[in-house]
Amino acid sequence: MKILKIRFENIHSLKGEHQVDFGDGILDEAGLFAITGPTGAGKSTLLDVITLALYNRIARVDKAVSNSILEDDGGIMTRNMRHCYAEVEYRVNGKDYRSYWSIERNRNNNLNARKQELVEVATNQILEAGTKTPDKNQEIIGLSYEQFVKAMVLSQGEFSKLLQAPRNERNKLLEDITGARSYREIGRTVYFRYKQVEKNIALKEAGLETIELLTAEQIAEKKTELKLLTDSKPKTEKAYQTASEKITNRKELQKKLGEQKELQTQQLQLKKDWAVFNPFKGQLELHDKLAKYGVILADYDGVSKQVSQLKEDNDRLGKSKSEAENQLNSYLEAADKLLKEKVDVKTANEKLDTFRNKIVQLQAEEKKKQSEASLFLSQLNSYVKNINQLGYPLPMADQPELFKPQVEANRKTVQETIEHSGSNSLENLNLELENHRLLNEKAGELLASKEQFEKLQQNHKTQLNKLKLSQEQLGKDANTIASLGKEVLQGTKEVENLEKALAQQLKHQSLEEYRVQLDPEQPCPLCGSLVHPYATEVPHFDTKEELVKEKKKSLQTKSDYLITLNAKNKFQTKEINDINTAIASLKEEEAQQLEILTKLSDQLKWDYKEGLETLKIHRLNLNRRIQKMEKSKQAFQADSILKDLEKSLKQWELALTTYNSVKRERTALFDGPDINGKVNILSSSITRSVTSISSIDEQLKASAGKLKVNSEQKIIKEEELHRIVANEHLENIQALRTAILPEERASKIRKRENELKELNTRISEKENSLKKVLTELTEKDDPAHSFEALTTLFNEAKSGWDTLSVTIGKITQSLEDDGKAKQRQQKVQDEINLLKKDLSLWKTMNDLIGDATGNKFSNFVQDLTLEQLIGYANKRLSEFSDRYLLDIPTADEAEKSDTLKVFDKYMGNARRSVRTLSGGETFLVSLAMAFALSDIAARNVKIESLFIDEGFGTLDPETLDQAITILEKMQNEGDKSVGVISHVGALKERITTQIQLEKGSLGYSTLKVVQ
Repeated sequence: MKILKIRFENIHSLKGEHQVDFGDGILDEAGLFAITGPTGAGKSTLLDVITLALYNRIARVDKAVSNSILEDDGGIMTRNMRHCYAEVEYRVNGKDYRSYWSIERNRNNNLNARKQELVEVATNQILEAGTKTPDKNQEIIGLSYEQFVKAMVLSQGEFSKLLQAPRNERNKLLEDITGARSYREIGRTVYFRYKQVEKNIALKEAGLETIELLTAEQIAEKKTELKLLTDSKPKTEKAYQTASEKITNRKELQKKLGEQKELQTQQLQLKKDWAVFNPFKGQLELHDKLAKYGVILADYDGVSKQVSQLKEDNDRLGKSKSEAENQLNSYLEAADKLLKEKVDVKTANEKLDTFRNKIVQLQAEEKKKQSEASLFLSQLNSYVKNINQLGYPLPMADQPELFKPQVEANRKTVQETIEHSGSNSLENLNLELENHRLLNEKAGELLASKEQFEKLQQNHKTQLNKLKLSQEQLGKDANTIASLGKEVLQGTKEVENLEKALAQQLKHQSLEEYRVQLDPEQPCPLCGSLVHPYATEVPHFDTKEELVKEKKKSLQTKSDYLITLNAKNKFQTKEINDINTAIASLKEEEAQQLEILTKLSDQLKWDYKEGLETLKIHRLNLNRRIQKMEKSKQAFQADSILKDLEKSLKQWELALTTYNSVKRERTALFDGPDINGKVNILSSSITRSVTSISSIDEQLKASAGKLKVNSEQKIIKEEELHRIVANEHLENIQALRTAILPEERASKIRKRENELKELNTRISEKENSLKKVLTELTEKDDPAHSFEALTTLFNEAKSGWDTLSVTIGKITQSLEDDGKAKQRQQKVQDEINLLKKDLSLWKTMNDLIGDATGNKFSNFVQDLTLEQLIGYANKRLSEFSDRYLLDIPTADEAEKSDTLKVFDKYMGNARRSVRTLSGGETFLVSLAMAFALSDIAARNVKIESLFIDEGFGTLDPETLDQAITILEKMQNEGDKSVGVISHVGALKERITTQIQLEKGSLGYSTLKVVQ
C-alpha cells in the first residue's frame, strides 16, 4: 500500500487549500524526505489528513470523528472557517483509489452530516459513499485503523520506553502499542466472575439457614387437632345459623313496624294536602265554565290597544311635522348665505345647481394650469439634475424670481470653460479625446511590459548566480569524490592486508604443539631447515585487532559518505541542467518582451529605456490631459442642456401666472374644498325636508281614518261583553277577566290534583302489602326472648363459629407453609449445587489466567507477543548493525532485573541489560522494534509508505548520520517512500528534500515542498 497524493483544505492550522504529491515529482524521486517545522506548525496534520480521509479517525481522538466531537472538542476544522475537506490517493495491488472526506456548516451555523466517498481513479467509478466508506477502505487496504497507524506511522518514543521498562510496565506499554488490551480485561473478568460465583454461593447458603421447617411430631400433632376440629364443625355451624335467622327475623319485624308508623304519618299529611287544594279546585271549575269567552275578551283587549296606539301615533306625527318645518327653514338660510341672495323652496335647488357649475368650471381651469406649471417645473428640474451630473452645480427650481439669477451665473461658468478648451465644437473634442484614450491604453501596456522585462532580467541574474554556485560546488564535490575514492580503494587494500597478516599471526600462534615436536638434529618437516629459532622460544606477535576494527570502521564511514556524495552529485548535475533550461527560457521571454517594448515606444514616441518611475510620470501627465478634456466635453454638453432649460423656464413662468389669476377669481366666489359636496348636501337636505313634511301629512290623514274605525269596533265588543256578564251573573267585565285563569295556572292546578290522587293510590297499596309482611314476620318471631337476649345468643354462636374457623385456618396454613418451605429449601439447594459446578470451572480459569489487575493473562499474552516482536526486531537489527541481538530475560535474571537483554557480539556474546546501551544504540534498537511492529501489523500487506515520527533529538551527529544512512539504504533496497517528521537541525541539513511548515502571524501555517 502506497500513499500517492493528499489534498486538503482548512485542517487544523493549515488554512486554505493544500496539496502534497508523494507519488510524483521531487518527493517521489527522493524517496526519503523530511517533514519539518516548529512545534504546532502542523507536521502531524499531514498524518491526520490521511487517516481522516481513509478511516474518519485522527490520532488525537480515540474514536470515530462525529459532529459532537467537532463541536465540543474542535481541533479539526480551522477556526472561523465554514467548511473543510481531506482527500488521499493511494495504490494497492497496482490500482489507484481516491478517498474523500468533508464537512461544512449550514446557514444556522450548525454542522451538516459529513460526506465521504471512495472512487477508483482509472474508471472514476464511485465504489462507496457515506458512512460505510471507512469499512470499504479497510477491505481494500487490508488494514484496520489501528493496524494502519502501527504499520505506517512509527514512533520511537514508545519503543525507547518499552526497551527499559520492568515486565509489568513493559507489557502495559506493549498493550498500548499493539492495541491488545482485551487480554487484560479477560483476566480481570475471569477473576471477578470467580469471586462473584463464590459470593453467590455464600449468599445462597446463608439464605438456606433462614428456612425453618416443622418436625414430624409437630406435623402429627397439628393433623390430629385439625381432625377433631373438623368433626365438630357441623354442630357449631348449625347453632350459628339458627341464632342468625332469629336475630335477622326480629330486626326485620322491628323495621316493618317502623315503616307502618311512617305510613300513618303520610296518610295524615295527605288529608291536609287535600284540604289545602280544595279552594283551587273551585277556581279550576269556574275557569273551565267561562274559558269559552276568552277569545271575545282577547278581541276586545286587542281593539282597545290599537285605539290607544293610534292616538299616540297622531301625537308623534304632529310633533315630527313641526320639527321638519324648522329644519327646512335652517337649510334655506344656509343656501342664502352660500349664494349671497334670498331663495325659497321652489327656486333653491335651481340656483344652487347654477352656482355649482360655475365654481366647478373655475376649479377645472385652475387645476389644468397648476398641472401645466408642475409639468414644466418637473422638466426644468430634470435639466437641473443633468447639469449637476456634469459638474456644474445648480439648485432645484422653486421660485422663478430666485432661480433665474442662478441660471445666468451657471451659464457664465459654462461659457468660460468652453472658451478655455481650445476646441470650437464637441465633435472635434471627441476625436481628440478618443485618440488620447488609445494612447493611455498603450501606456499601460508599456508599463506592464517594462515591469515584466525587469523581473525577467533580475530572475536571469539570479539563475546565473545559482548556476555559478552549483558548478563550483559540483567541482568541489567531484574533487572530493575522486580523493575519497582513492582513499576508499587504498583503505580497502590496507584492511585486506591487515586482515591477512592478522590471520597469519593467529595461525602461527595456533602451532604451539607442532613447535614442541621440532628436533634440533632433524630438519623441519615443513621447510627442511635445520635451524629452528622458535622451537624453544614462543614468538611474540602484535595482532593489532583494535587497529583492524578502527580501520574497518573508518573505511565504512568513508564508503557511506562516498555513496551520499555520489547521490548528491547526481542531484546537482540534474539541478544544473534545470537551471540551464530555465536560463534559456528566460532569454527567450526577454527577447519577446523587448520586441513588445520597442513597438509600444514607437507608437507613444517614448523611450522605453527610461526608468520605470519616469515612464509612470509620463502616463500620469497623459491622464491629466484626458481629465481636462473630459471636463471640456462636459461644458459643451451643459451648454446644450442650458438652452432647453431656459425654454422650459419661460413656459413655467407663463403657466404659474395664469394659474394664480384663475385661483383668485374662484376663491372670491367660493373658498371651500368641495363645492359638489356642499351643494349636494344642501339640495338633498331641502328636498328631503319637503318630502318628509308631505309624507307626515299623508300619515296623519291615514291614522285619523284608522282611529275612527277601531273606536267603532271597540264599542261593539264592549256591548257584547256586557251581555255575557249579565247572562253569567257576574259583577262586571273585570270579574269575567279574573275568573278566566291563565292556561299555565290552570295546568299547575290540574297537575297538583293528579299528584294527590296518585299519592293516595300508592299509600293504599303500601298499607295492604305491609299488613301481609307483618303477619308473616310475627308468626316466625320468638316472643319468649327479648331482642337483647336474641343478640346475646347470636354473638355467642358467632364467636364459637369464628374461633373454630380461625383455628382450622391457622393449622391448615401452617401445614401448607411447611410444605412450601420444604420446596423452597430444595430449590435453593439445587441452585447451590449448580453454582458449585460453575465455581469449579471458574476456579480453574482463575488459577490459569485470572487476577484482580489482569496482569497474569496479559503478561502471558504479551510475553508471546514480545517474543514475536523481538524475532522481527532482530531481523531488522541485523540490517542496521551486526553487533547486537535482543533477548528476553531468563527467570533467574528477572529476579534481579526483568528489563530486556542484548547479546554483544563484539564483546564475545556478552549478555547485558539494554539500559547499558548508549543513546544512539538505544535509538537503533528502538527503530528496529518500530519497523518490526510495522512488519507484524502488515504481514499480509506490502507497505510502500512509512512515516517516522520524531526520535532523532537525542542522537549525536555520528549516530544521526548512521541512522539516516540506514533509512537511505532501506529506501533504496525496498523502494519505499520514507517520511521523517522532525525539527532536528542536522537532520534538515542531511535530508535536503523537505515538506516545510512555517507558522504565520495569525496562528495559521504555510506549507511548501523544497529540495
